[in-house]
Amino acid sequence: MSITQVPSFTKVPDRGSSPATFSGDVDTFLSEINARTEAGNQQADEVNALAAQVETQAADVQEARAAIDAGVNADRWAAGDYSDGQSAWSPINGLTYRAKGDFTSALDPSVDPDNWHNLNPVEEAGKLISARARRFATWIGA
Repeated sequence: MSITQVPSFTKVPDRGSSPATFSGDVDTFLSEINARTEAGNQQADEVNALAAQVETQAADVQEARAAIDAGVNADRWAAGDYSDGQSAWSPINGLTYRAKGDFTSALDPSVDPDNWHNLNPVEEAGKLISARARRFATWIGA
């Protein structure tokens, strides 16, 4: 997003100029004040909107960090009760998963995608790329 630039004054009155030039320069200078004020206010609104976006993104980063911390500090999965957001690592494949809700887990997270979110971005990216490649191959008739 680009930020509105406050325009420069085209004429700045100089007391050393002739009275006629000075008077014209003052008139031009004064006529440009409103445009500069409006641009300054617009710029302030844009900066405030960007600041709000940064705050939202910072909150998202904090949430992601908490998820990473939970994943790094995850316990080995065992059948039992899990709470929304709780992490566990699979003894089948060693990867970490996060519970999608409150439930009683009877299946290893690696085979229970309905209840567990895979926290392994490389594996998830591979699945996404494979799915898109299959869709593209179907689209082009390969």
